[in-house]
Amino acid sequence: MNKTITARHNANKQVLIVLSNFNSKYAGIPVFVHAVSVFDGLINNTEDLFTKVGSVPNKTAGNKNIARAELVGVSIKVSNIVKVYAFMTKNENLSNSIISSESELAMRMRQQDLLDYSKNLANNIAPIATELLNYGLSEALIEELTKEIAEFKEVISEPRQLINERKTSNELIEDNIDKVYSLLINQLDPLMELFVDDNEFYIAYKSARMIVDPASRKKVEEEIS
Repeated sequence: MNKTITARHNANKQVLIVLSNFNSKYAGIPVFVHAVSVFDGLINNTEDLFTKVGSVPNKTAGNKNIARAELVGVSIKVSNIVKVYAFMTKNENLSNSIISSESELAMRMRQQDLLDYSKNLANNIAPIATELLNYGLSEALIEELTKEIAEFKEVISEPRQLINERKTSNELIEDNIDKVYSLLINQLDPLMELFVDDNEFYIAYKSARMIVDPASRKKVEEEIS
């Protein structure tokens, strides 16, 4: 998350603390009470989004190496059975589609290529599953291949899903920050002029309306920005 966005959110939380501490001052002004209520809702929603972004893992939760090894293992078992069947039945096209080298599947193939090969393998055996029973291709082995294909597909697609989830939450945070900004300059800042003679409340509010520039680390007054 952009450091400036984080700094602005933290500054907004400080403003909310001041408004909460002095709520008795404006309790009799409905428009002020409503503005603070909306402000509070936006701050809390933004805080929840920050928590959500922080909880999204930067790395895939599944163990990609284990999932790959398991898919390679069952694919090799099935491939060897199909290779023998293709040889015995003189099915050259089927034979040519089979990779029986574990090192090629485990080391040299890209993730998507391995997934595509395993899916094609499953498709190729589907119409001849009954015949392959005689060569040792059990129903359990077919189910294992199907399961490992699904699990590996999920593991390798997870990073993209996480990136999209994080991106959406970050966009919502920035949208909320913009809404808070608009609420501050169009409602809360003008309403605070009703308390210009209340030094304690007014000065506390203005002090909270300061942000820390994460680049310079110097406090600068937010130009209502």
